[in-house]
Amino acid sequence: MAKLDYEGPILEIDKLSISFFTRLREIPAVMDFSVTVQPGEAVGLVGESGCGKSTVALGVMQDLGKNGRTVGGTIKFKGRDLAEMSDEELRDIRGNEIAMIYQEPMASLNPAMKIGKQLMEVPMIHEGVSESEAYDRALQVVTDVKLPDPKRILGSYPHQLSGGQQQRIVIAMALMSKPALLILDEPTTALDVTVEAAIVELVRDLGKKYGTSMLF
Repeated sequence: MAKLDYEGPILEIDKLSISFFTRLREIPAVMDFSVTVQPGEAVGLVGESGCGKSTVALGVMQDLGKNGRTVGGTIKFKGRDLAEMSDEELRDIRGNEIAMIYQEPMASLNPAMKIGKQLMEVPMIHEGVSESEAYDRALQVVTDVKLPDPKRILGSYPHQLSGGQQQRIVIAMALMSKPALLILDEPTTALDVTVEAAIVELVRDLGKKYGTSMLF
């Protein structure tokens, strides 16, 4: 699916309410939340633990599991209501147009597959590009996320990298499809403070380079 040129907010969340349902009751997780993210803009959601930040992110991904549901309001991506999209459209958007980076990098990486192969899969599956083009792109994003010796990194397994390097690879993986929106769920929680500062700065620079909108 070709990415359409779209003028207007990338993400519009309007009076969103999300609840989780147990057999006995409804547990509100997010109530009446609104935010707009413009093209190329980075927006930070701040709040104490358990206030629903990650739930908003999962709502945007339409990935609330069996028990979660949107009970009010809308989430629009490039002007289209995500709740009205088919599973196939959502799958296409999830990998291609909206990417999410999780708190724990190893959760996103396959421990049994070399980094290069994992990165190359993204454009090969979503865009049908050739193996050599996919490799060139993987090399480029690994260079963009400022990892030393990119060729060695592409030939490494995840466990051979440090936590900070793994998180950079996860960011590189998210950028492989040049998404319009990048959602970062506390991407520096598992990292030490110096690495944390470098990752935040890196993401900011990449946002400018790739024109990606971001929701932290």
